[in-house]
Amino acid sequence: MSTVIDTPPPRTVRRSVDLWRLSLSLAVLLAAVLPAVATRDFVRAAQQGLLDSATALPPALRDGLVGTVQAVALLAPVAAVVVWCVRHRVDPVLRVLPAAVLGALGAWSLTHLALERGRPDTWPEVLDGRDGLLRATWPPAVYLAACAAAVVAAGPWLGARPRRALWALASSCAALSVATAAIVPLDAVAALAMGGAAGSAVLLLAGAPADRPTAQAVADALAASGISVTTLRELPAREQLPGEGTLYRADTPAGSGLAVRVLAAEDHNRDLFHRLARRTLLRHPADTTAPTPLVAAEHELLMLVFAARTGARADEPVMAYPVAGGGALVATSAPDDARALSGLRDEELTDPLLTGVWTSVARLQEHRLGHGELRPEHVLVAPDGESRLTAFARGRLNAPPEVLGSDLAELLATTAIRVGAQRATACALAGLGPELLATALPYLQPLALMGPARTAVARYDQARARAAREKAGRRTLRAGGRPGLLRDLAAQVSTASGATEVQPARLARFTWKSVLGLAGAFLVLHLVLPQLANAPAALDALRDANWWWVLAVLPITFLSQTFSTFLQQGTIPERLPFGPTYQVQFASSFLNRITPSNVGGMALNLRYLQKTGIETGAATASVGLQSLAGALSNTVVAAVFLTSAGRGHAGVRPHLSAGRPLLWAVALVLAAGGLLAFTPPGRRFLGEKVWPFLRAAGSTVAGIATEPAKIAVGTVGALGLPLIQVVGLAMSLHALGADLPFVQVGAAYMAARLIANAAPVPGGLGALEAGLIAGLTTLGVPAGAATSAVLVYRLLTFWLNVPLGALALNVVQRRGYV
Repeated sequence: MSTVIDTPPPRTVRRSVDLWRLSLSLAVLLAAVLPAVATRDFVRAAQQGLLDSATALPPALRDGLVGTVQAVALLAPVAAVVVWCVRHRVDPVLRVLPAAVLGALGAWSLTHLALERGRPDTWPEVLDGRDGLLRATWPPAVYLAACAAAVVAAGPWLGARPRRALWALASSCAALSVATAAIVPLDAVAALAMGGAAGSAVLLLAGAPADRPTAQAVADALAASGISVTTLRELPAREQLPGEGTLYRADTPAGSGLAVRVLAAEDHNRDLFHRLARRTLLRHPADTTAPTPLVAAEHELLMLVFAARTGARADEPVMAYPVAGGGALVATSAPDDARALSGLRDEELTDPLLTGVWTSVARLQEHRLGHGELRPEHVLVAPDGESRLTAFARGRLNAPPEVLGSDLAELLATTAIRVGAQRATACALAGLGPELLATALPYLQPLALMGPARTAVARYDQARARAAREKAGRRTLRAGGRPGLLRDLAAQVSTASGATEVQPARLARFTWKSVLGLAGAFLVLHLVLPQLANAPAALDALRDANWWWVLAVLPITFLSQTFSTFLQQGTIPERLPFGPTYQVQFASSFLNRITPSNVGGMALNLRYLQKTGIETGAATASVGLQSLAGALSNTVVAAVFLTSAGRGHAGVRPHLSAGRPLLWAVALVLAAGGLLAFTPPGRRFLGEKVWPFLRAAGSTVAGIATEPAKIAVGTVGALGLPLIQVVGLAMSLHALGADLPFVQVGAAYMAARLIANAAPVPGGLGALEAGLIAGLTTLGVPAGAATSAVLVYRLLTFWLNVPLGALALNVVQRRGYV
């Protein structure tokens, strides 16, 4: 009896293997480019040694190898085009051509902007008289990159053997070109890496055929395992669960139904990202590792058997079996019309139904069987109201407390999104009992939830915050006042179980304290210790300093944070409370001392705005406006000071040039934007991710633009920040007896600030001091007085922020502002 197979038309997907290849290619590319830029002389010497080895080859052999590579490079693309035309394959061409162009452009940019200076000076001499069919320098690295990108982009439409053969051919051509000195070694490595990155990027943007077994292969595997099926139907996309294989529905001749989940290498690769992230971020990730889809299928079947033995209502296992093409299937019994708990309407989520689910969970908990992904999508409900647990792919026997507690927290949070925290807790108490329910308390935190559950909770909290703001109208925001489902659940569970206050479990491998400790150690070893060499000069100068003026510099630090607070208040339509915002600015200044480009401070400000209930897009727009306003104000103040000082003195005239790298960066950004706009996945990404973000950001900017008071407060903050620093520097100079016109002090400071902003060190440490000392001495200040004044100024306005900011960070964390 033949099986009737019903499958939807094939669709393109974004494969995790392409993301892996892109990451690896970029890592190789970075490893090839960095030495050429940072250690140019060493790279030249190393490549010169390889060229000397190439010159030792017999001339006839070298010419023959060069000719062979050129013949292959000419004929291979022609053969590929002919084959595709004969087979009428259009899809590969639509991926290959953009990938080849992108690879060639990227390789040309690298070879001309980064790798050219690392080539040996004698390379042209080695090539004299050593040609093949064409000039010895053909094919160049740009051509190799285009070919490598084409091979990667065509990979999904090729079999394993042709794909490996083409990669071997491209690698061999690159190796032979290097061996005959036709290409410099570093150029060849960078070309192959750029080709791999370009091809992978195009596949990620435009999509590729899913690397999964066909429906016919699934039907054949079921027949080979001894299960006869009359129909096999792939479930529609809305019923598929991302990253959990392909779901089929099969009917047997006896009339019973089967749920068939087919795992492929693609699912294993996608799961690898998940496990890697959890192992990096969590202290005890407790994730199982399945080396192959078949092992994963067998593991899930075993977990289903043990789940049934515990007394829990779970899927009835039928078979685990390999599928042709490297996949595997898991078959379970599937009653007719069974639906996922997440697909039920609100009125169908009755208390008896939820209590029954929790009763099954209690059986698993009592036997220490962890589920690993316990959320409504993995609970099936039959028409008679009976529930069953399914999807035990991450199940664990003798599970540790972290897994068991996370199961409870995840199911509590995801059901509370539908029925509310109070009702979800009451049903859990009825099914678990107070003792088991209390074990969930330490794990009611975001890190304990899997990705989909954590995202759902965050969206739920954002929606509640938005609804509260719309209901109350425009109001003063409360620091840390965003509604929190997990916080509400913790209060409900504590009351229902009678448990005393329980500290959250330590799940994170990296905490604020550990990260800041490492950053602080780096700061002391690499940035602070060199500054101590100037300490004796500063001490000598302080003996003759005017201490009243030195003490007058102290308030500058506190006034700077006041202006920072004004700037943040002026970039958000709502009214931020001054006190908590002021404390957060102090904490941000501390993070800016140990992170380059103010990254730490921007992240803290973003977190603070989110915790007040502002949407992510609006909060990001506010942080971006702060950076933009700061840059514009620095530019305006610098232009005023430098112009005014330049009329009577020609000493401070910095020359800043963006250069060609900036133009290439802009061109690459525009090219990436074009790929996003002209591909269906790119348009979906723009519509689902980018456009809502831009809309929230636009509403923020529009809200600020309608309030002159906000614009005035933001302007005062933006302009006050650089001006108060100039005042502090002028007062430090006066304290050391070095008087200089205020305009020239401002010119020296702004010129040094522009130079220090380009230095990849926190707060421009070292670069700002050197620029200030050079600018002040150029303007006529004695070198000793300039050095001492700058050191005193930096001590009171830069280093004083470290203890004060660390204290503020501890306070805002303890109070829940961030």
